[in-house]
Amino acid sequence: MTQAPQYLNVAQIVTPFGVQGELKVRPETDDPLRLKELKVVSCLLATGERIELHPEIVKLRKDGVLVVKFKEFDAPEPAAKLRRAWLQVPLSEAKREPGKVLYADVLGLIARDDATNAPLGTVREVLRAAQDLLEIETPDGKEVLVPWVDVFVKKVDLEGREIRLTPPEGLFE
Repeated sequence: MTQAPQYLNVAQIVTPFGVQGELKVRPETDDPLRLKELKVVSCLLATGERIELHPEIVKLRKDGVLVVKFKEFDAPEPAAKLRRAWLQVPLSEAKREPGKVLYADVLGLIARDDATNAPLGTVREVLRAAQDLLEIETPDGKEVLVPWVDVFVKKVDLEGREIRLTPPEGLFE
């Protein structure tokens, strides 16, 4: 069974910027300045190694990219090892707006047909595209993509660990 991850991505480091060890960072949240509130952030390097970083300066540019200076880096060369790294917070510290769910919250939920209550499979992934898609693994191992729109996704029940769907006819056949 797929479980919700322990960490939630809040941004991805793109490239070093300037001569002071600053980095261009692409926010992955509804609150681009979330990093400004954090005293420490977990950094998952492209190598799989995890380190802790301490944001000192966080500036939002007009193009939506952040420029971030971490206490640990004061030159571009050492900061370059952070390229493509994910800045993360523990899922338990994620900001949740009332009535909304995070993508990470739906991983591992049982997908059920809203009309018949029949199990359709398990949510394995949320794919971000022009229209977000739920990747459902059926009991026989087949992968089915369901658009995450109100007409198909009727209810997300985190306490009951299920997501109620009204899939298009024939999608799960």
